[in-house]
Amino acid sequence: MSSTLKSLFAAIFIIAIISACDGPDPLYDLSGDTFQLRNSDSTQVNFPGDFKGDISLITFIYTNCPDVCPVITANMTNIQRKLDDTTGVNFIEITFDPERDTPSALKEYRDLYGLNNQFTMLTSHPNSSDVLLDKLDIVAQKVIVDSLGYDSTNYAMRHSNTLYLMDRDGYIRAEYPAHRVTPEHVKDDINYLRSE
Repeated sequence: MSSTLKSLFAAIFIIAIISACDGPDPLYDLSGDTFQLRNSDSTQVNFPGDFKGDISLITFIYTNCPDVCPVITANMTNIQRKLDDTTGVNFIEITFDPERDTPSALKEYRDLYGLNNQFTMLTSHPNSSDVLLDKLDIVAQKVIVDSLGYDSTNYAMRHSNTLYLMDRDGYIRAEYPAHRVTPEHVKDDINYLRSE
């Protein structure tokens, strides 16, 4: 093998090592943001600040969802079960529908699905979570079920279906289709963040 070819292979090897050490660039930066939300006990939570220092899986649901949201919650619990060690990992579900999803509604949902203490259910005052939704490119639109418009409380939500992986510093490092990402895939990414 010529010395030029050896030098080329050495340069490629060094670049590959440097790239592997750097890891992927963050998709979203929440590190300097503060969103005041409330949990299912009506306690104020500063998001993401109160979760810094841990790795967090974050998704968005609403408790009246007739289809994909229960599947998303089930997949979050499957990811939790797949982890050999859940220490330092938060499972956060934020509602798209703060109008109906009061802390007590989130508590009922949490109890219905048997979610343990590592799960945090969050809501806000109506419209105050819009900045967070916009920052993460989340879609959440009311769809009135009553076509005559007599009952404005009878609505569904057309919404995104995304799961985010946030590192210890408040940077979103990965996003997945929330209802169908495999627990193994997320487990590998969590373990990667743990090793940094």
